[in-house]
Amino acid sequence: MSSRESTGSTPENLGQLILGQEISLSGQSPRRARSAIILLAASVGLMMTGFGIILPVFARRLGEFGSGVEALGLMTMSFALAQLITAPIMGSLADRYGRRPLILLSLAAFAAANLGFLLVSTTIGFIIVRVLEGALTAGLFPAAMGVVADTVPENQRARWVGIVMGSYGAGLIFGPVVGGVLYDGWGFAAPFITSAILAVIAFVAAVVMVPETRTEEIRKREMLRKRRADATTQISAVSFWASLPRPLYVFGTLLVLDFIGVFVFAFVEPQMVFYFYDELGWTTIQFGIVVGAYGLAMVFGQLVLGQSSDRFGRKPLIVLGLLLSTGLYAGLLLVTQYPLMLLVAAVAGLGSALTSPALSSYYLDISDEQYRARILGVKESSASLGGVLGPLLLVAVSAAMTAGGIFILGWAVMLVGAALAIFALPATRQIAAPTEDMNWEYSNKRALAGQTALRGVVLMSTAARETRLLS
Repeated sequence: MSSRESTGSTPENLGQLILGQEISLSGQSPRRARSAIILLAASVGLMMTGFGIILPVFARRLGEFGSGVEALGLMTMSFALAQLITAPIMGSLADRYGRRPLILLSLAAFAAANLGFLLVSTTIGFIIVRVLEGALTAGLFPAAMGVVADTVPENQRARWVGIVMGSYGAGLIFGPVVGGVLYDGWGFAAPFITSAILAVIAFVAAVVMVPETRTEEIRKREMLRKRRADATTQISAVSFWASLPRPLYVFGTLLVLDFIGVFVFAFVEPQMVFYFYDELGWTTIQFGIVVGAYGLAMVFGQLVLGQSSDRFGRKPLIVLGLLLSTGLYAGLLLVTQYPLMLLVAAVAGLGSALTSPALSSYYLDISDEQYRARILGVKESSASLGGVLGPLLLVAVSAAMTAGGIFILGWAVMLVGAALAIFALPATRQIAAPTEDMNWEYSNKRALAGQTALRGVVLMSTAARETRLLS
């Protein structure tokens, strides 16, 4: 017998199998994850407040240049076209290099755009600045939603998506009212300067407080996981087409719904603004209050009801939200009293509060983890396409259609969108199985490989123990 055995120094657990009860993964704690999202929402809220401040000023400023509905429509279209082209690229960059750089770029670009609006004095100049603003801020939404997907479990996503989307709406509560007061009191320069200052504050806050949720370590780990999956399934590369969520008809339905929502609003909005100013005789402040009522209802709805789709499902909330949103276009057609228009705007804001978190969460539910920001970039492109074609159609038909006809057409298209959601969109639980089965297959193969290796270790340990006992 060996001296080690005689002295009793052999480890007691030699040859025994130790079962682990829990696997600890590196990453952010739930508390830190929530803090990251809240800080991001605060930064976005500051930026959107700046956007809200300048929103009622565009039509007034273009009117000073001698331009009208067509010019405002072209400016809206140019912004959306720039986002259409760059949003998928920005989403892919957010997946590859992290969320934080794209968030900071968007905030800095928005601050610079406000200074650009202040310096230019022609309609063409406004359109050029708007194009640059759209191109450079297109990564904000994919990156922000990527932060949510990186840090929040699936059954809580709608709640936190609602908080981030609520920050978008928060800027529409007081921003337009403040913009109207600044414009009526001090001219066009005051709103743009104030908006630029808020954008700079948002940028500084993001630099100091918003962490990177998709770190280099996480990106490398996902790259290795992808390589293992490719080796298991004998696939050498994943094309853009292959990275799209399945089934494709569900993904396509979501894109169409995003397109319709933005298309209709972009088609109606330029006419709506001049309708308020020229036909109803409302002031810039009154228009700002209407937008503020919409934003207040949207923020309240997203904060209070945004998580409803986690409980009741994505589809019912999408359908209900679309139906409520149609009220805006019906109200524009039927309502001329100011207090009633405030109520119409609030109902439409509530509809947006229900639709937006449910739609964004639906995308996250069906997307592969490593392609989420890319998919959200495609989502933004679909919405931006609506923003391009809506104003383009308005420019084409504005000379032949009355304001009422434009509002009726927008109302009808929104009803078509609601019908599409009812008949073509399945519940997310009906489409989760294929992805879960694929993940189970990969996990099962890895488990079998691990069991084989573990048996080898146990046999070697047992053989070594028996050899020592016999010596």
